[in-house]
Order: sequence, then C-alpha cells, then structure tokens
Amino acid sequence: MKSPLKAGRAALLSVVLLVLFAGPASAATPVVLAAKPWHYWISFVLAASFLGLLLMMVVGYIARVVMLKYGVKVGRKST
Repeated sequence: MKSPLKAGRAALLSVVLLVLFAGPASAATPVVLAAKPWHYWISFVLAASFLGLLLMMVVGYIARVVMLKYGVKVGRKST
C-alpha cells in the first residue's frame, strides 16, 4: 500500500511544523543569552557538523547518482 505523502512532502511538512512550534521558544532567548551558560559553544560544533554532513550527502548523491545517470565514471581507473 502506498503512502499518501511522498518523502519530499513529508520532509517539508516536518520543517514547517518545526518552525511553527519553535516560535514560542524564541521568546525566552534573551533570558538565555543573558545567562551565557557554559555549554553555549556546543551549538557551533553541532551546526558545523550538520552543515558538513549535509554537504557530504549532496556531493555523494551527485557522485553516485547524477554523474552515473549521465555516463560520468567516478573512482579508480582499471588497467
């Protein structure tokens, strides 16, 4: 049985819901910033890790799927 939601629509829906429900949490941001907790630095590490993973996934998809679709071979040359 096929799902009525496709993967792209489900991903878009989850992002929209995340943005909508995260709005009330932003009201407490000035209080948190004034406190300056010791673990604030981890946000930079997590954000950089997420962006790196996203970049690797895009490059991997292009290398494995898109380039092969158009006949471009990637990898070691056989002798």
